[in-house]
Amino acid sequence: MTTITSQKKQIATSAETIFAFLSDFNNLQNLMPSKVVNWSSTPTSCAFTIEGMAHMNMAFGKNVKNEKVEMISEGKNPFSYDLSTNIFKVDESTSEVYIIFNGDMNPMIAMMAKKPLQNFVDVLVDRLQEKYS
Repeated sequence: MTTITSQKKQIATSAETIFAFLSDFNNLQNLMPSKVVNWSSTPTSCAFTIEGMAHMNMAFGKNVKNEKVEMISEGKNPFSYDLSTNIFKVDESTSEVYIIFNGDMNPMIAMMAKKPLQNFVDVLVDRLQEKYS
């Protein structure tokens, strides 16, 4: 299992607001890096391509209200994975957020994918912070 963790970022909004935003896949397109193309989504699932890597499909896993949004691989993917956004309430108008990617990749794929996936999770949390700044 390959685990990649984003930077922790302080977000200038409540945990409830972040959870509500991330609980609809239609909102996520605005957070995606420029290398994400062919985006399609419904409120409960999405599919996209990371240029130079692979086509990915996701659905929600076990979300914990106002604390965690879990997205899991669904359908045809190059490997099994999950992407968890962890939300911690700092106070009523501030939260701390970080993202953990876990992928069941063979060592060769893991070596090639580690840097792009690190960039992917860092961009997601950066753009979430920018959205509420």
